[in-house]
Amino acid sequence: MSLASNSVAVPAGSVARAVREEPWLTTRALTNVLVLAGVFTVILCVVLLFGLGGWEYYGAPLATRGYLPAHRLLRPSGPIGLALGIAGVVAMLSTLPYVVRKHWKRLAKFGSTRNWLETHIFFGIVGPILVTFHTSFKFNGLISAGYWLMMTVWASGFVGRYLYVRIPKTIRGTELSRAELEGRLEELRARLDAAPLPVATQRELDAFDAATTGRDGRAPGALDLFLGEFRIRARLWLLRRQMLEAGVDLSTVHNLVSLSAERAGIARRLAHLQRTRRLFAVWHVFHQPLVFAMFAIVAIHVGIALYFGYARFAP
Repeated sequence: MSLASNSVAVPAGSVARAVREEPWLTTRALTNVLVLAGVFTVILCVVLLFGLGGWEYYGAPLATRGYLPAHRLLRPSGPIGLALGIAGVVAMLSTLPYVVRKHWKRLAKFGSTRNWLETHIFFGIVGPILVTFHTSFKFNGLISAGYWLMMTVWASGFVGRYLYVRIPKTIRGTELSRAELEGRLEELRARLDAAPLPVATQRELDAFDAATTGRDGRAPGALDLFLGEFRIRARLWLLRRQMLEAGVDLSTVHNLVSLSAERAGIARRLAHLQRTRRLFAVWHVFHQPLVFAMFAIVAIHVGIALYFGYARFAP
């Protein structure tokens, strides 16, 4: 690297390649699946609410819904309502292969843990949404208990994902050791130190590094596990602006900010490593029994619907 007009020549795409090959920044993991689930949900809502008259139907009192044109299609036993229920159950059952894969070592060679988990999360998100529309927002008896149990599992899944991506792993899903994380921190620090920068800019970079890696002597609190990323992003935005104002060229700013963000993320995960592992273990104890209970109630509901003939595409 060479200094020219207060800038650093950094090989183009070097950071992007490093992140692809060594995905240490796990906050970016499993983001695409949330976007896909969100897009699916938006399309489903548009079709049901505006294409099939659901906006009027779901908002109408239960006593008058039977007189609306959409009732034949959208009621739980109607063609669309029943299809939504079947699709919701199939989606929730599609979350189980990931659980089987975790406990059956023969499946470990098929795909990466991340891909299996992405599938698990996608169906875990869209399944309850499909079931919600299947109920036509009418809850009573066993259905009510099963529905709110399902939504509790759904909400806890987001908590589990949040904790999971904060336990550093390789691309194959293998959890990284403390020594590996500390080694990566030193490597990133060396790469940052190798960049000749204006004195003021270097001072700002060092201040950011000290504040986000604990070198300033401040111990991270418990809230930092959940709110620390917002603080890091705000400081990164300020750091980027300060570098640009100092005359550092855009490509150099991008690379240095990326390296600083990765180092801050690793340091934060390292500081909360044991706490995150403990919380994730507690979450498992809470989440799994709820899942078993939810599937038990779903099985009872489906059995009752079949036995009494509700699961028919009646006119």
